[in-house]
Amino acid sequence: MRARELGDAAIVEGDTDTVLASADVALTASGTATVQAALHDTPMVIVYRVSPLSYRLLRRLVTVETIGMVNLIAGERNCARAGTGGLHRDAVAREAIAMLTDASRAAAIRAGLATVRARLGGPGASRRAGASVMRVLQTASTTSELKAR
Repeated sequence: MRARELGDAAIVEGDTDTVLASADVALTASGTATVQAALHDTPMVIVYRVSPLSYRLLRRLVTVETIGMVNLIAGERNCARAGTGGLHRDAVAREAIAMLTDASRAAAIRAGLATVRARLGGPGASRRAGASVMRVLQTASTTSELKAR
């Protein structure tokens, strides 16, 4: 882990879990980082960058109402997203400040993040996935044996 002090702030590299666990709000890239923030119950503004042309094309092709893995898992827009066609720099700052200063807003976001964690399930995802695969294989094997008779 590397940390640099910047007055009242610090830049920490290589210790994402500690940073997210201690953060009141995060500005995070779209993708699995949003799930990692959700696991730490950290409200976030999701940022992404695409070219204006890609954004215009994708808006016509993509039918989801929300962007960001945590929003997709929750089935609703809990965390704001920022990027081309969405929020811009000033709006990102306003959104983050709102999460820091409006307790009811932060609580609503955390409730949505709790939904995400519940849908993901607790520790042991690999074990549960393996058990599901084994059930499918056993069902397929039983079905094949019955057809062979």
